[in-house]
Amino acid sequence: MDALELRNKWIESIANVDDRFLRMVDALYESYKSDENEVDFYDELPREIQDLLIESQEHAKAGRVTSHAEVMAKYRKKYGFDVAG
Repeated sequence: MDALELRNKWIESIANVDDRFLRMVDALYESYKSDENEVDFYDELPREIQDLLIESQEHAKAGRVTSHAEVMAKYRKKYGFDVAG
């Protein structure tokens, strides 16, 4: 179904849908409209931060990561801090 057929289908169908459906379609449309004008926060980050994020993604893909549990164990041991739980 091409865009014109789809548009005509909805023009004919709009009279037969309930208020709840109309509100859902309206919310979807508003969300779609606002996404077109939204700037991705990543694009506004300083270049140095973008580079660090790219580097961290590469490290993660290569498996060069340390789990939260390992980091916490290391620093608990280093600073003599122990928390139950």
